[in-house]
Amino acid sequence: MPTTSRLRHRARRRSALTREPHQQAVRELTALGPAAPLVPAAATAAQEQLEWWLLHTTAWPPEPVPVPLGIERVTPLVDGLDLHLTDDSRYLRWFTRVVLPTVKDGAVHGIPGLRVVLDHGGAPVLHLAGTNAQVRLRGFPTALWRESVDAAREDFALSGFRPLWTAPLEATTAPEAELAPWFSPDAGPRPFRIASALLRRVGLFAAAGTTACLTGWTTWGTFREGWKFDFEFIPGHRPDHDRLLSMLTDPDDGLPLRITARSCNRCPGPEASCRVNLVATDGTPGEVTLLFRTTEEEVVRAWEQRWPAAFARIRTAWGTGGAPKH
Repeated sequence: MPTTSRLRHRARRRSALTREPHQQAVRELTALGPAAPLVPAAATAAQEQLEWWLLHTTAWPPEPVPVPLGIERVTPLVDGLDLHLTDDSRYLRWFTRVVLPTVKDGAVHGIPGLRVVLDHGGAPVLHLAGTNAQVRLRGFPTALWRESVDAAREDFALSGFRPLWTAPLEATTAPEAELAPWFSPDAGPRPFRIASALLRRVGLFAAAGTTACLTGWTTWGTFREGWKFDFEFIPGHRPDHDRLLSMLTDPDDGLPLRITARSCNRCPGPEASCRVNLVATDGTPGEVTLLFRTTEEEVVRAWEQRWPAAFARIRTAWGTGGAPKH
């Protein structure tokens, strides 16, 4: 069946949000049907929680990466999520280490309840124990995954951390179960949906342009109900934060957020320093703060000397507008 103009238009909008190639976006939207949203939401609270944990543990990469948070693109599914990670082996080894759950002195590190199986094609699939939640890792070679897990296991053993990811898929361990009250519906509304929706729209993090460094972290609240993201740009680049905000708050395809405060210094311009605060439109807990600033030239030069390969890709993407791979 020929691709209609409406479907092509929807696919372009989806590609901007997910960074999927256009033809893949067409296929995904065709499978979802014309009445479906561009980006399906996580179908269960458990799926939202798994995606919250993934963003929480990986939103501060140890070094600059040429794609947002180390994610080339995502494929949001009704019953799961496909993450297409960067092919940088150092990043992939770091990713493995920070997501695998361990325990030391009673404290759980990594993602509580995370279990991993390999699918029929050898791709690692992250599961949340005792639930149907799953995230498939694309672009992570099977051999490298196994090597990364073995290296992490050795490092953890030397540091006195006990692995928990080897526990059965069906249930959590006792240390992990102690965190269960945080995820109970009786604990009150939690903003897992915000992190999940952001991860499913990873293209938002590139909408203002390619960053020299992007980091994110949780802030205040009973269970870290706020998120803050720091966008640092190469000197001379004029970040298009209006485009990002337009996509983020779009009533049809964005998140249910509204802007409550905005402070822009020397904006627009290459030396702009801007801050935007957003809250959930329905009044439930959840706040997102976006910071846009230019990194000092000497800092960028130091990063570039330390990570020349990554910065070569960052500058290339910066010159082309940060377009996703097709």
